[in-house]
Amino acid sequence: MSLSILSPLPDPAKKLRDLEQENYRLREQLSDKEDELRRERVKTATIERGVSRLREALTPVYSGLQMVFGEIEATGVGSTTASSSDGMDPRVKAAWDNWKDKLGGLPARFIDALMVHGPMTQTQLRIAVGCAAGSVAGVVCTLNKAQLINKSGGRISLKEL
Repeated sequence: MSLSILSPLPDPAKKLRDLEQENYRLREQLSDKEDELRRERVKTATIERGVSRLREALTPVYSGLQMVFGEIEATGVGSTTASSSDGMDPRVKAAWDNWKDKLGGLPARFIDALMVHGPMTQTQLRIAVGCAAGSVAGVVCTLNKAQLINKSGGRISLKEL
């Protein structure tokens, strides 16, 4: 009874076939992903063109509303809201400025919009800040985690500091 101390060596031809099959499979996956990326780029370009045309069409309306609200503010009737940054205590304004510096980017722009306009819906915030719809929920979540906002009846407002 003889025992072989050598185990059988792997078949190099089989190993090569396995590697070729894996290579083929990976190339197909890459090709599929490249096709998917091309489709997404076309969608993104279409959306960007649409948003650009929408912005172009709505800019006069937005400018007109800014003038109207400027005139309303100039009358002094019901002008200062609790969250308006005009006439805000300098210490409170400094605290918000610190938060804006700390958070930066979209959260800082949301804070600015809420300071200027008071309570707003997510849609109003998105329009005021000019960001993508998908960004709003994440920024609201960030501000909520930092305990900087109140949410009530679909409206978001800054907490009093």
